[in-house]
Amino acid sequence: MTSGVFPLDFATDDLRLLTGLVIGFGFGFVLERAGFGNARKLAGQFYLNDMTVFKVMFSAILVAMVGLYGLASLGMVDMSLVWVSPTFIPAQAVGGFLLGIGFIMSGLCPGTSVVSMVSGRIDGWVTFVGIFLGIALFAFTVDRVPGLQALYLAGSGEVSLLHEILGVPALVLALIMVAGAVVAFVGVEKVEAIFQAKRRPVELTPASRPRLKLAMGGSLATLAIVTLTAGSPGPPTEPVAMTPMAALTLAENIIEREPGILIVDLRSDPGAEKGIPGAVHLDDGVALTELLRGTPEGTLVVTYDEDGRSHQGPPAWPRGLEYRFLEGGLAGWRRAVLTPASLWGNSQAERDRVQRQNQISAFFSGAAVQSSSVAAPPPVMPAGGGGKKPKAGGC
Repeated sequence: MTSGVFPLDFATDDLRLLTGLVIGFGFGFVLERAGFGNARKLAGQFYLNDMTVFKVMFSAILVAMVGLYGLASLGMVDMSLVWVSPTFIPAQAVGGFLLGIGFIMSGLCPGTSVVSMVSGRIDGWVTFVGIFLGIALFAFTVDRVPGLQALYLAGSGEVSLLHEILGVPALVLALIMVAGAVVAFVGVEKVEAIFQAKRRPVELTPASRPRLKLAMGGSLATLAIVTLTAGSPGPPTEPVAMTPMAALTLAENIIEREPGILIVDLRSDPGAEKGIPGAVHLDDGVALTELLRGTPEGTLVVTYDEDGRSHQGPPAWPRGLEYRFLEGGLAGWRRAVLTPASLWGNSQAERDRVQRQNQISAFFSGAAVQSSSVAAPPPVMPAGGGGKKPKAGGC
């Protein structure tokens, strides 16, 4: 696979965050210039007299779809590095319905409400405050209202892509959608012409340009066909890089039953010593690769060997997973998790940390936990006798 067009590595995380600021500013500027900071503009699509929002958003989706999968087909984009929101059908259906109600009532969606707010519109401020209060209300009630958390977590939680569900190549689906978009654009402009006789269009409504739309659709279709016929690159030959993971962090995840974690035992003789609870071991490397290929994208895969020397995975391992190796391997697990630590001679913060480590050790080994409330050693008395005698009484 060839290198990416744009660098993904930055000197610091702060610089990486600044890229979001630059992209967000450009996105907001384009939205404002397109009139999307005006609630009347967005509400026009519900009255069918101004379908600018539909045409702009559909065009953006098509350009992103064809460009992303086209570059992936040419080997210039690694799709395993692209995060896709997992699918929770019940929660997303209810949330989308509520979002649609708010969209109709305010004429703004979350993104355009910010554009409207910074443009100085009062309705943008009201909508933004309402979004903030709605998020706060949900965060407060999700654990308190019966059934709300169950709805929030309902669904497979796996990444569902439409072209995989339909069983067709992504670029073929993109071609179908491009053709459908051209027909849809022609259709919605005829609908606009009918309803604009009753209501005048909102400002910044672009004039109908069928030739331009056909040219855009033809360009996207041509790009999709070219990249589709160019063929996909061969299988990767570079090993899979893995980042380290502390043993105590993995132990905390096991105790808290964190979802989306797969622990893989890479030891040559797993029967020689008891391994980490819940770990899987397959003697055949091909079987392990097939297991990983059937694992949902975004899963955290934690591998360990005897002493933590395995820092890379075979090139055949799928790239859509997050790989970590256990620091120190099984020996590091025994030292950090299964071996209680001494509480004496530490600061209070260090004593709290060690106490938590001992609790984790007790969870996995069954050993007794040394309490952090044990009395400290008596203070050393200064030379020359004890302290002052009481003013009255005593001896």
